[in-house]
Amino acid sequence: MIARTSRVVVAALLGALWLATPATAQIKNPTLDKTGSTAQPPTTETPREGCVTAECHPGIKDRPNLHGPILVNGCDACHQLTDPATHSFKAARDRNETCTLCHAPEKTEGLFAHEPFAKGDCLGCHDPHGGNNPRFLRGDRYADSCAACHKDVTGAHDRVHGPASIGACGACHQPHMSKYPKLLNTEGRDLCLKCHVRVGMQIDTMSVVHAPVLGDCGVCHSPHATDEPGLLLSSPSKLCTECHQDIAHTLGSASTQHAAVTTKRGCTNCHFPHAGDNVSLLKDEPKNLCFECHNQPIAMPDGSKLVNMKKVIESGKSLHGALTQRGCVECHDIHGGDHKRLLKDEYPSEMYYPFSENNYALCFSCHDRHLVLDQKTHGATGFRNGDTNLHFVHVNRDKKGRSCRICHDAHAASSDKHIRDAVPYGPAGWKLPLKYQTLPEGGSCGGACHAPLEYNRVNPIVYPPRKPGEDWKGEELIPGVRAIPPDNDGTKPEQDAKPTESPKK
Repeated sequence: MIARTSRVVVAALLGALWLATPATAQIKNPTLDKTGSTAQPPTTETPREGCVTAECHPGIKDRPNLHGPILVNGCDACHQLTDPATHSFKAARDRNETCTLCHAPEKTEGLFAHEPFAKGDCLGCHDPHGGNNPRFLRGDRYADSCAACHKDVTGAHDRVHGPASIGACGACHQPHMSKYPKLLNTEGRDLCLKCHVRVGMQIDTMSVVHAPVLGDCGVCHSPHATDEPGLLLSSPSKLCTECHQDIAHTLGSASTQHAAVTTKRGCTNCHFPHAGDNVSLLKDEPKNLCFECHNQPIAMPDGSKLVNMKKVIESGKSLHGALTQRGCVECHDIHGGDHKRLLKDEYPSEMYYPFSENNYALCFSCHDRHLVLDQKTHGATGFRNGDTNLHFVHVNRDKKGRSCRICHDAHAASSDKHIRDAVPYGPAGWKLPLKYQTLPEGGSCGGACHAPLEYNRVNPIVYPPRKPGEDWKGEELIPGVRAIPPDNDGTKPEQDAKPTESPKK
């Protein structure tokens, strides 16, 4: 009796559970093919409206863009029933001719044709039923179809061309055929300038155009992706020197490198890559370009420091003539060189330097060398006492010759002939005042290297005579010491001795 009662209770509970289960929870029929069919294939011929229903091939129409025959249920345009009992079909015509029934074939003679198109393999790129785009391309993006055959053109590069980054291959390439290699939409730079309008305007309006720009942008740029800024094929310096071999030689052999060429954007720190209005495609006048960096003190690898050159030049009342001509490039090699401070030729690097014409080759490239070579002159220089050439006296010496930099600033100063106000001396650059004054027929200076001395071109100043055969050229002149000329016997007076009388005019 108890067992019977238990069976009744179990049956009642199962019945209640079945009644409580909603109809929607019942198990659905499994899909039978990749189009989502759940019904068994029919065994008789069906009307064309019956090909795509909720139970038969529903996935065929489950896409935003449908091929025309699918819209009108025209499956028989491409599929031919061969056996209704087994629901078997075959292609209505050859694969290569299926599409051309409606889409008239295009002539490819004399054109570059895409290989699948030339072979009639339309279905390699297009879905015959429809797709997520109007052209029924397989995949979500244009590039998805291309990737079936073509390797990834963007790779793991840092910089990718805009169209390539979104898979818009069609922005530059035709899918079927083209008059141009690689199925490009047009030829050379014209293709790039359709988007890069600003560059096109520069080329058309600016007076100096970079020669490669007149041809193919691909000489310098990758169309898809690179690791360099501007999609350059390599670093700016390396790319530019592939053509500019003379600069390549300079960069490779120069013992003094210019950071403007070797750092940051390389050549494009100073040059426009496409077009400009200045010679050599410079972005500005040479001096202004230099001031973009030399507008502040610059620490050098050797521990020295370049002054704020912009401040020196703009505050100077007397400029070195070279600056008023071609500017900095008159004396400096802008890409690199074998002389200190990128100078074009030899120039004393120290305050004292033995004289030779070679040691002053930079100065003599502009200045008449007789300025220093002639001991006596009436015209080689205005720095003379009568006909005594005081440049010769100061500079033309075998040892401890005074270099130009002692009295002259190579760039600019407040006094005429860019004469310094003070001489920087010693490791700390202690300033010794020159106290130079311009006089109607000469000038005077003193207080730094020697006692005050004057010179007069018309009425030479007479100083105490020297011993016979002794030509005193200031051998005792030492910066910072108010030296007194030797006595007639060649001995130097004691420091507390009475100074010599003022020279007579």
